[in-house]
Amino acid sequence: MAISKRLRFEVFKRDSFTCQYCGIKSPKVILEIDHILPKSKNGNEDLMNLITSCFDCNRGKGNVNLSAIITGEDPHDKAIELAERERQLKEYEIVRMEIETRVDEDYEWIDIQIHPSKFMKTAIRNCLYNTSRFDVLEAAKIADSKRGRSAGWTAYFYAILKNWKHANGDRTKYSEKEN
Repeated sequence: MAISKRLRFEVFKRDSFTCQYCGIKSPKVILEIDHILPKSKNGNEDLMNLITSCFDCNRGKGNVNLSAIITGEDPHDKAIELAERERQLKEYEIVRMEIETRVDEDYEWIDIQIHPSKFMKTAIRNCLYNTSRFDVLEAAKIADSKRGRSAGWTAYFYAILKNWKHANGDRTKYSEKEN
């Protein structure tokens, strides 16, 4: 059975479109999919048994089990490393989705509190990725009281948060100055 185009692309993507034997990258060479354990030796079409190879390396390896070729790297270790990368990527995607959900919820909470104008929305949303919603709301209120909802609001808002950050979270002296 031929390897599907989707699986072929997943292998190429995983291997960064680079021959895993010699390191040459596409588009300098036409890449192929190689079976680590050859099909003739009961190798399957599983992602962990497939590797990106250039034409020359694939033909050079031929119908030989990869462990029989001295590559300086144990294929079993490589498979474990790739599986770990995939696991970490999935966990990263979960964390990113959780962050996006939190930012959406925090933004909605702030939106209800102050009803930001169009130009304020991007600044507020960007800051919610690494600043608490309470600090973002307070900085937005201070910027509103000093600059109104003018074009200068965004720079003033960012400056407030930057000053707080440089003060190691001690916002008292800046809040008193602003009020």
